[in-house]
Amino acid sequence: MTDGPIQLRYVLDEPTYLQAGRALWRAGRRERKALVRSYLLLAAIPLGVFLALNFGMWFTLLAILALAALHFVFDWPITRAFMRRNFAQLPAADRAMHWRIDDTGLTVRVEGENTARIPWSGLTGVAEDEAGFILFQPHNVHHWLPKEAFASREDVERFRQLLKRHGPDAAAG
Repeated sequence: MTDGPIQLRYVLDEPTYLQAGRALWRAGRRERKALVRSYLLLAAIPLGVFLALNFGMWFTLLAILALAALHFVFDWPITRAFMRRNFAQLPAADRAMHWRIDDTGLTVRVEGENTARIPWSGLTGVAEDEAGFILFQPHNVHHWLPKEAFASREDVERFRQLLKRHGPDAAAG
């Protein structure tokens, strides 16, 4: 039955939500603006040391080091803390998610809610992470498809093929 729709079911519990958040955070860290920010902070550290040693600008050095620590060390722990705090306010928190994926698009139903249809043209991007797929839609809407929710590895590969045929990058490829 490899020609039928791909079906996924999982519960959006806190660990799954944090898994999705971590994947989204990683995708954001690979964006150009995050990379530029990283390189600027790395370049600013020796400049801060130079300014502190030669001109007594110790506060500048401390500010650069604090920003670098926030960016390189504490960014994910702070993001994770906010995600944990906000999880209970999600409409889909601790509810079963049902996905049906085929050539016409994606259908998602949250337990106890109406079904939503997402045509392939409604996706603005897709990012694959080691743990799953992030589906991007306009207005900062993201959906998470954990790989463990797929019935088999073949279904994961079938989803990749659907993305190649219908996904946001299909017209460019």
